[in-house]
Amino acid sequence: MVLIKLFCPLTGLMGKDRSYSKGGLHLDTKELAWKAQKGDHEAFGLLMENRKEAIYRVAYSYVKNREDALDIVSEAVYKAFVSVRKLKNPDYFNTWFTRILINCAINHLNKNKKLASFHHTVEGEAGGGVSREEKIDLYSAIDSLDAGEKTIIILMYLEGFTLREIAELLECPLGTVKTRLNKALISLRVKLQEV
Repeated sequence: MVLIKLFCPLTGLMGKDRSYSKGGLHLDTKELAWKAQKGDHEAFGLLMENRKEAIYRVAYSYVKNREDALDIVSEAVYKAFVSVRKLKNPDYFNTWFTRILINCAINHLNKNKKLASFHHTVEGEAGGGVSREEKIDLYSAIDSLDAGEKTIIILMYLEGFTLREIAELLECPLGTVKTRLNKALISLRVKLQEV
């Protein structure tokens, strides 16, 4: 029931604000994560509420399907809720949760043995001088990348993570992330020039 309230219909504006006010108290992500670790279910709910659109966006970027994305989000929130006491450092709650979310998305794709396609899901009008066809070509090219490259592209360009944050999130050296990003960008350029 809590998940339905948080993620359906995904309304409201969510920014990168990492602090919350509740009953006159001002709490940041670290404090809420610490409280959630200690069993405060409301603190966990506030953490999820603040990031609900970003969470959904990451899941959706993998499967391109609303229902599957919501399934992934539900699974990730459940897994995080059950294991939040195992979180070693509350400072890294967002990184920890994003890793759970990405793993759930990749597991979902592997389990269903299908790659989602952006072709049928590009919604709305093209913005910023980019045509709808160009967006479809770009999303198709991103879809054709391997899972590791695709993850880095999504985290960097859709979610705004830095290379260092991506390296921490994926638990790999910064140089590896840079190499994979470079390889992905070269691959995208080649695929987009073919179109």
